[in-house]
Amino acid sequence: MATLGKELKTLFKHGSVYFIGTVLSRLVGFIMIPVYTLYLKAEGYGINELVGLSIEICGIIISTGIAGGIYRFYYEFKDPKDRNTVISTASLAVSGMSFVFIGALCLISPYISAVVLDDKGLWIYFCLAFGGLFFGQHTHLMYTYLRIKEFSIKYLVISLLNLVISLSLNILFIVYLKMGVLGLFWSNFISAAFFAIVCYPMLLWKVGTLFSSVIFKNMLRFNLPIIPANLASLIVNASDRYFIKVFFSIAETGIYSLGYKFGNVVFYFVRVPFMQIWEPRRYALYQEKAPVDIYARVATYFWFVLVFTGLGISILIQDVIKIAATPEFWAAGYYAPVIVLSYVIYAMDNHVGFGILVQKKTEYWTYVNFAMCGVNLVLNFALIPTYGSWGAVVATFFSLLFKVVTLHFVSRKLFYIPFEWGRMGGMLLVAIALYGFSLVVHPETLVNALLYDLGLTFLFLPIIWFFGFISRDEKTVVRKFLLKFRTT
Repeated sequence: MATLGKELKTLFKHGSVYFIGTVLSRLVGFIMIPVYTLYLKAEGYGINELVGLSIEICGIIISTGIAGGIYRFYYEFKDPKDRNTVISTASLAVSGMSFVFIGALCLISPYISAVVLDDKGLWIYFCLAFGGLFFGQHTHLMYTYLRIKEFSIKYLVISLLNLVISLSLNILFIVYLKMGVLGLFWSNFISAAFFAIVCYPMLLWKVGTLFSSVIFKNMLRFNLPIIPANLASLIVNASDRYFIKVFFSIAETGIYSLGYKFGNVVFYFVRVPFMQIWEPRRYALYQEKAPVDIYARVATYFWFVLVFTGLGISILIQDVIKIAATPEFWAAGYYAPVIVLSYVIYAMDNHVGFGILVQKKTEYWTYVNFAMCGVNLVLNFALIPTYGSWGAVVATFFSLLFKVVTLHFVSRKLFYIPFEWGRMGGMLLVAIALYGFSLVVHPETLVNALLYDLGLTFLFLPIIWFFGFISRDEKTVVRKFLLKFRTT
């Protein structure tokens, strides 16, 4: 029988490892920010962002979301052979479809470059990025297998190797060979190809090469409605960059993109690793008919980590960006805190929308995302021409808020979860108040400012402890943990 304590131990054990793995896989982008801003400049950074977003759109269409369906159908079988067939079916399907569609996209890459970058001659960027997408999807399948089997240490080892190789290639091509943004695309392509060639055969060796047309059709039926939903979601996350490029410049797009990268750190460093263990676990819990309170309490603890991390990023960003980037990019730091708040809220989508997924009503997810997309496009068109990047920030916030509220309204009718909205809202208000105080009172010297930022961030913890946001039982558990930690 599943209990909250047991689930929290499982989540902490594997989630902490996945967190480290995700941080390692994303760390290249942040370690390289000083290099990117120095060697690529704002225009080069903008090119990288626009190509990357375009490739992400293609990736959603090509994969048909089949890899995500592994989690939903894996636990419907008890026999290990049937479970392996689920994974092998998804793997072979993604491989075959990717080969056909990405090959076709490479042939028309000059035309894509002309539309996105206003220069047909930059087609090589798209060819390399498409190649990286092809290989990256195969590595992602191995990651999915490791997560579903809860092989978190193996996941961490691969992530560490990925960090070392990617970072080395980035420095080689950009700094030493001075290839600029083209060097960035070459390094990403080579790294993706290497890991796919190593990981994909190992995956097929583990699960076999059986293909079930029945499982494939069921996966398509489950995932096809999610594809337009994911596209609509990506439009919300990406369309502002295209609007800024059209109404302003690629350089301005690069500056805004850096602020956006810092702003959604909370999403990729908290939500992504957490869902890597929680996504398969929650389906297993549903099959075991676990109490709904488990989902609610897990969501509360997840929210606490989100808010605390988001507060730290928001307070530190203005000082950190002065260290990490050249003055040309410093304006990006002003956009980041609102983006952080937007993604703190957005990261709750899989919690509030679980009823839609578990009841296999994925068409509702599509409807909600299309509505969010419409709201975002209208706001972008209305605000960006006049207010520039700030218009994009406001459009992002209201669009993502709209999605989470609407998902919750729909999903609660399919599978009710008693979320602790009062406690979660109180935590958010405390964080907003602390951030507001950091704007009013802030040291001028950099070292003092960083120490002040950290102190103000950690002040969040005693405030929620002493002002009733932590229950008596939770305080007892924390005290026992700290006592045990001190005696070991």
